[in-house]
This record gives sequence, C-alpha cells and structure tokens, in this order.
Amino acid sequence: MASICEMFDSSKKDRRAISRHRWMAAITGCVLFMLGGAPAFAEDHGEPAWYDRIDFGGDFRGRDEVFVREGEKDRHRLRYRLRLGATSEINDHIDFGFRLSTGKEGSSANQTLGEGIDPGVDFSPDGIYIDRAYITIKPYGAQKPAFGDSMSASFGKTANPFRPKDIGPALLMWDSDLMPEGVSYQWSASPRADWDTNLDVAYYLFDENNINPSRDPAIFAVQLDNAVAVREAIQFTSQVSYYALRKLDRDFKTRNIGIMGDDDNRGRGNTDGLTSNNHIDLVEFHGGTTFSFIDGWPVTLWGNVIFNLSAEGVGEGKQDTGFGAGIEIGSKSAIAQLGVAYFELEADAVPGILADSDFLDGATNGKSWMLYLTKTILKNTDFQIVTFFSDELDDDVAALQNATPGDRVRVQTNVVVTF
Repeated sequence: MASICEMFDSSKKDRRAISRHRWMAAITGCVLFMLGGAPAFAEDHGEPAWYDRIDFGGDFRGRDEVFVREGEKDRHRLRYRLRLGATSEINDHIDFGFRLSTGKEGSSANQTLGEGIDPGVDFSPDGIYIDRAYITIKPYGAQKPAFGDSMSASFGKTANPFRPKDIGPALLMWDSDLMPEGVSYQWSASPRADWDTNLDVAYYLFDENNINPSRDPAIFAVQLDNAVAVREAIQFTSQVSYYALRKLDRDFKTRNIGIMGDDDNRGRGNTDGLTSNNHIDLVEFHGGTTFSFIDGWPVTLWGNVIFNLSAEGVGEGKQDTGFGAGIEIGSKSAIAQLGVAYFELEADAVPGILADSDFLDGATNGKSWMLYLTKTILKNTDFQIVTFFSDELDDDVAALQNATPGDRVRVQTNVVVTF
C-alpha cells in the first residue's frame, strides 16, 4: 500500500511539474510573440528573429563651455550629453522607437558636471529621461500609396519633423533638443528623379488641461519641403511652415512673458505684445542652395525668416520678425566644415520658450553672429567649436523687460562620439 501511495504522490508531483513547465512555455511564447515572434517561428517562415529587427544607436557629447558677459563675471562649465535609443520594425505596418537622454529640461539634454539629483552634492547620480517614445503606423506597409511614395502617422513623443533639414543651423523657432508630443502625419513623393517633396502635418500638446480637455494649449503645424537638383552639382532646398498656437493659457504666457532676471518669473524675452488673445499664428521660410563643384568643398548659402502674424505693438512698435542667413563651406569628413551665420530675433517674433537655448542664451530680442567648425577626427568621432557673439537687438525693449543690455560671448568646444 505504501508503495502505491508513493507512486500516486510521485505521479501528482510529476503532473504539477509538467503543468508548471507548460505554463512557463506558454508565457514565454506569448512574450516572444508580442516582441515579434519566437526564433523558431521566424525560422519556419524565413523571417528574421525579433532581436534581429532591433537597431540600437546613440551618441555622447563632451562639452567645455565659456561665457563672457558685459558687466558680469566670466563663467566656465563642463557638460556632457548622453543619448541611447532603439527602433524596431514590429511588422509591415508598425514601427516602434524610443530614446533615453540626460537633461531634465526640454530645451537642453546637457548634464553639467557637479550637478546631480541631490542639489549641492557632487558625485550624486545624474538623471536619465525618456526623450522619445512613439509608434509609427504605415497603412500601406511596404507598398506605395495611391499617391506619392510613402505615407505614415506617428503617435507619442517624437523627433521634430519641422526643424530645417540640412540647410544650415536652425535657431529661430525650434530648439534642437525639444521633442514634441502628439500626433503627426508624414507624406513624401518623388515626382521626378531630381525632385523630392515632403508634407508634414502635426498636432502637438503644450500642456494638459485636466479641468477642461477642450482647452489644452496646443500647436497645429504644417510644413511642405522640397529638394530639387537643378544641375548635378547644384541642389536647391526649401521649406515653408505654418504654425497655429491655440488656447494658450496663463501658465504658457508666464513662462514666455516674465521679468528677465527674476528667478521666480523668468521670461524668455517676449513682451505683452506676443499676442492680443490666446492664439499665435507664425509663418516661416527656410531655404538654401548647395554648390558641389569641388569634391570635399561643397558651399551652401541659406536663409531663414519667420513672422508672428498675431504680434501686437508694445510702445516701440511690433516686434514680430526674425531672420537668419549664412554660408557653410567644406565637409567635416574632408578637411573641415566651416560656417558663419547672422541672426536677428525680435522680442515677439516667436515664443521664447521654443527658440534655441544656445542662441541668445535661450531668449528673444537679440542679434548674434555665429561661427562654427566641425571636423571628423576619428571614425564616428567629431570635434566642434561653436562661438556666439550676441547683443540685445532693441535696448528700449530690453529696458521694458528690466533686462540689462550688454554684449556677451559664448564658446562651446565639443567632442561627439556616435555609436
């Protein structure tokens, strides 16, 4: 009898063990399926395994930065930026991507040495934040849509499709570190072998109104860009953009229209003339021509202008325009790329919170010369020097903001490693 009972108990244990293994196998299979399919499934159908469809990448930038301001002590700081992300083709119709980054501010991914999570404590940990997280839906998959060559829509926190593409530095409207959040639509076509055109449409949220969702401060943006090869060695690129900022609340205005120098209410250079209501309409043009007659020495001439159609006067007239122009010579992979640019940004040309944080120290009502050099010194390693020579554009407006007019110089020396 004892032996029979022992056999029965052993049989129950075996059945429980088999059951546990089956559950573990089922759960593992579900996880692998959600990630893109188990390796065995991929092999049976001749498709790559899920882990072969993930592309990792990132970069690290070390920076030495010097500030020289009239009437103030010089400042020197060391900074770094780390970004690491991945993209994956989930299936023919859905892509997924994310990126992690240093920098707790939307307009800067930099981490200053000597600043950690604990204020005033050196060597404390530095924060890592979600810089991008999105899915891209391709309704036609690998097939071409009825019109054009590609069509897709993205949802989440994405790269900014409205920054000018390969036409000199873009500093007037968008900071390069800003990653907008919302939904966007992308369409592209090549009507001819020498002509590429793209359309981007997006709805991005500035802030979530938890009391009245219909009053969320947001921006609706449309951009059409074209790249045309006039001749084999000449390429013309242009972008026309329209931005409609709607339902702007008091918090948004406070972050842009404040008293310069007041830490509790520090504005970004704008005045009460930024808009007469809760709406702002902006029109921007960015274009340039690249001449490639000599190998390794392309020359690009470019220009950028933006208008705030909603700006109102503030005693000194409307402050509604910004523009930039410059020239780039050479290639970083050859001898070096050299560039010089000049910018003017009136106080209410754009919301200061969106403008580039390096240009005019992240404010408006300024003018600046920019000199820069980029050189590839090793494989996947670039050396850069960027210098801004800046000043207030309108001293009367600066006085209105209680800001102290003065020349300032900002020098950034970077080493960028891409992996």
